[in-house]
Amino acid sequence: MSAAPVVTVLIPALNEQADIEGCIDAVGRQTYSVERVELVLVDGCSEDGTVERTRRAAARYPFADVVILENSRRRTSISLNVGLAKASGEYVVRIDARSRVQPDYLETVIAILRERPEIGVVGGSQAARARSERLIDLAVARALRNRWSTGFSRYRRAKVSQASDTVWMGAFRADDLRRLGGWAEEVALNEDYELNSRYRSSGLLVWFEAPLTSGYLPRRSVGALSRQYFSFGRVKGMWWARGDRPAARQVALLAMPIAAGAGLVAMGRRTRLRRAVFLPPLALLCVDALGNTGPSVPVWGRPVTSGVIALYTMSWWTGVWVGWIGELLGAQHRHA
Repeated sequence: MSAAPVVTVLIPALNEQADIEGCIDAVGRQTYSVERVELVLVDGCSEDGTVERTRRAAARYPFADVVILENSRRRTSISLNVGLAKASGEYVVRIDARSRVQPDYLETVIAILRERPEIGVVGGSQAARARSERLIDLAVARALRNRWSTGFSRYRRAKVSQASDTVWMGAFRADDLRRLGGWAEEVALNEDYELNSRYRSSGLLVWFEAPLTSGYLPRRSVGALSRQYFSFGRVKGMWWARGDRPAARQVALLAMPIAAGAGLVAMGRRTRLRRAVFLPPLALLCVDALGNTGPSVPVWGRPVTSGVIALYTMSWWTGVWVGWIGELLGAQHRHA
């Protein structure tokens, strides 16, 4: 591995003192030689001990270099570009602070990029991990690993390596990434999807590597999870209002609440309404049971998981329409 190329691991972070050390420990324990890994953390002016804990964790490993930068504008896409500007590696691997990459992550993605020039981006699957043995934490992790309710993305459901529309985080050749302009700084969220779209438009494949499974620590409360998915949806709605086309899997997600509501109304006409109102909870329990790939929870805890699924899917759905309508109204106002 002495002749292995230098790899820049790029970590954007904001107030991640509780999780950043575990992230860096996962990088430091890679099968890829850490002496060939440049660690670049871009801090969005954290108000906790993120930077101090980063230094403490990084000191445990013989990284080629450790670079800590600051982004006062805080937006993730801007932080990633700040890091890209300073990256010296031949390859750039984005790793998020609440992720836990498996030990052969770097070795695998770099080997694919070196051996297959037609591939521009490599990523693996995301597996939510429970933060504790509390029922709510188990339920959140289980709900976020449901292949039916999390967007039908390949990185959440596929079991076979294949070309994809997007992947989580991503590994890149630095030259390709710079040639394509890095991450779009006007994109507040979902910057991975936008970047992967440009890669596909340039003729390079976005590759999902099924054997790669990295852990992901969810938000610490269901309220924060709801706000996160509302924001995801709002940004999607804004871009769709500007002319981007939603993928077929996203159209299906948008249609599901409407179809469920229509079904409830139809059932309410044929039977007593008080019987029909039990249909949505039963449907959610079925979604949990059939789409589950996450940790088990007690049978009496399944309604909690179903409730979490309902919460984040409806938050996303509401966010989409808020973003879409808000963007259309704003455009009308600008042209008035």
